[in-house]
Amino acid sequence: MDIQGILLGAPPLHWSMGTIVDVIVPPDQFALADTFGRLPDATVESICVVAHEPGEVMPLVWGASEDPDDLDARLRADASTVDVNRLATEEGRSLYEISWSAAVREVFDVFIQTNGTLLRAAGRENRWELRVLFPDQESVSRTYEAWREHGVDPSIRRVNGVEDVVTHGGMDLSQDQHEALVTAFEHDYYCVPRGVTLDGLADEIGVSHQALSERLRRGHRNLVRTTLCDSPNPINRKP
Repeated sequence: MDIQGILLGAPPLHWSMGTIVDVIVPPDQFALADTFGRLPDATVESICVVAHEPGEVMPLVWGASEDPDDLDARLRADASTVDVNRLATEEGRSLYEISWSAAVREVFDVFIQTNGTLLRAAGRENRWELRVLFPDQESVSRTYEAWREHGVDPSIRRVNGVEDVVTHGGMDLSQDQHEALVTAFEHDYYCVPRGVTLDGLADEIGVSHQALSERLRRGHRNLVRTTLCDSPNPINRKP
């Protein structure tokens, strides 16, 4: 996929429901660089509240670290925060209400002004991952250019139509891979003992044993990459 072409003038993306863009931004260009620099194990994930006015994005986040008290102190001292209020703590993570600095609000305000909606934000030591819903390709292009003008150099990881994200979970699965994985699950292929053999599953889907094996293997690879390798460590991971 030619991301630069999509963003900077290629033919528009033909998704009537909108475009979802996954963006990676370095913490030093966005938020909590001081916190992540001093607490490499810290992770932060937003509780998204739909915002329609500048300055209203990402007021609530879950934060986690091996040292919760130190995380609390680092968040309060971070240059990107103005006010930090810990609302609750559960299962090794804390819920914070945060008022962000003007510099952070400017990054958010860029996509709000282009009618974008933040769906997810997750940060760790070396990056923030933002998932933003845009109404059209023009809004994506304008936001990208505005971020660059504000000194933010976003790395576009993935561009999806809303229909694709809703249907396939935004996991880079082809329609055939999605069908194979869901059918396998519904027929207890992943249970111990299995409820169906690979041959039986292939007959159910109407493909050869070899074709199904390749679909499952490629589907599993894409799921591992998008859920475990490309995403920040889960906040609520347990030993």
